[in-house]
Amino acid sequence: MRHPHRLLLLTSSLLLVGCGLLPGGSEAGGDRTSSAPPDPTLTSVGWKPVAGDKIANGGTMRLATEALPKNFNPQHTSNATSEVGRILQPTVGSAVRLTADGGWKVDPNYARSVEVVDTSPLTIRVELNPRAVWQDGDPITADDMVAFWKAQNGSEEKFDVLSTQGYDEIDRVKRGDDEFSYTVTFDDPTADWPRYVYPALPANISSKAARFNKGFTDRAIPSNGPYQVASIDRATGQVVQQRNPRWWGAKPRLRRITWQAATPQLQLKALRAGDLDAVDVPSALVTNARDAARADDDLVLERSAGAEWTQLTMNGAAGPLKDVRVRRAIALALDRKAIAATMTTPIGSPPVVQGSFVLLPGQRGYVDQSDLIAPDPAEAARLLDKAGWQADGESVRTRKGTSLTLDMPVPAQSGSNRARAKLIATQLAAVGIEVDVQPVPDEDFFDTKIIPLDFDLATFTHQGGAFPVVDAKSQFYPIDSGQNFTGMEDDDLARDWDKAIAALEDTERFRIIKVLDRRLFRDVPLVPLGVVPQVTVVRGAVANYGPAQFIDPDWTRVGLLSPSNR
Repeated sequence: MRHPHRLLLLTSSLLLVGCGLLPGGSEAGGDRTSSAPPDPTLTSVGWKPVAGDKIANGGTMRLATEALPKNFNPQHTSNATSEVGRILQPTVGSAVRLTADGGWKVDPNYARSVEVVDTSPLTIRVELNPRAVWQDGDPITADDMVAFWKAQNGSEEKFDVLSTQGYDEIDRVKRGDDEFSYTVTFDDPTADWPRYVYPALPANISSKAARFNKGFTDRAIPSNGPYQVASIDRATGQVVQQRNPRWWGAKPRLRRITWQAATPQLQLKALRAGDLDAVDVPSALVTNARDAARADDDLVLERSAGAEWTQLTMNGAAGPLKDVRVRRAIALALDRKAIAATMTTPIGSPPVVQGSFVLLPGQRGYVDQSDLIAPDPAEAARLLDKAGWQADGESVRTRKGTSLTLDMPVPAQSGSNRARAKLIATQLAAVGIEVDVQPVPDEDFFDTKIIPLDFDLATFTHQGGAFPVVDAKSQFYPIDSGQNFTGMEDDDLARDWDKAIAALEDTERFRIIKVLDRRLFRDVPLVPLGVVPQVTVVRGAVANYGPAQFIDPDWTRVGLLSPSNR
């Protein structure tokens, strides 16, 4: 059976397959050693770059993960929600490097050039860096890309791939004049093409289904980055990485990196006890993290804007929400800034309201069109009156004897989700809409409520990213996309989605996205709320590492400050 596009319902770091493995850079400004208080404003990068001469040569960086993956091949189907991409960041690289504003550039460690050489059909030529090699010393060549594409495109059903998306749109991969060049030709133009033009695995893995599927349960895929996995100990839950002796780029600062599997609560305790150097903090523990940083002068709370954003989905398939006037009334009744503040107040940062259905604040092309649904309770009441829902002196509006009561399931164990739902219910009550907040077991939230559209309102997070248009479209079209929980679709809007996907020139694509946003703010199948912050607590000696919206750290520059610079 051909592998379909995989649905990643929750906020997996691997939602954009491949992007989780793109190396980043230090794009922020400032001096980590400055005595000035940290700026609480959420920016795209949460750490300040430190010059190499201030970083020690050597040392061990102790990091943590919630659990070790079942399979250390990030392309394997078992890794839909695992942290394998994050664990392997120091060991992998790509021809394309993300930038802080959600753009990309060529990483010279892996490629001399990556360029569009034809638009009809879309053809990309990649000139590899001949010095780049896999962990065993074999060069990275065009043959690796050919084999990787064939394994990923769904044509070989024996490969248990996480997703065929993008690769199944490639018509052919052809070797160039030598083994270090090739072209990738797509069936149709797609602005997401940088995600799909570099091999994440060598040919001797991509050409063997058994090795692809089962060869990496107790060892990692071969490194092509500055570090390599030295050991995996499932009994203790630890992964150890060391410098890659065949690495051809800038010498990495650290001698070793360790990853320890532990729950977020235990991670924070280990950090406070001095057993870890940095911990990424989930929203449920941000208050604990803030208190830990306040209590220990050696701990620093770093924060950035994230790639996830909260939203309120409205089921327009049936009931009162089929009427766009009711949906617009709900949007106008919400104080989205107050809702966004519930996520940022605990870390002392101002709220970041999400003003687009596609792009994120700080991302290239982002235009905030939030004023189209600026809070206006009076207009919300007028729209409800016009739709036939009368107040008649009652606290809850009615129409023909039926009260305007909307069901809103929430995951019972998600404190942030419950708090957001409660605030939404309070704000809607002010215009006569009653919200019945219904806690359900976390594991049943999507399967029994969201996917079968057994709800009126629902709030959860959507994932953005550097290449967001294809994934954003699936949240609205088609109606059976697997990610569209609005119960609606718009064929006219679908044509604009396709134009945005096909727009290879940034200015044109951003223009179309602005049109899409305007129409979605008009019809409000869902209401964008706020950007979810990313929070990391690090030891004072940690340099060039922390939270970021798009980029990963440059692992050749991550290290520990030398004693004289602490």
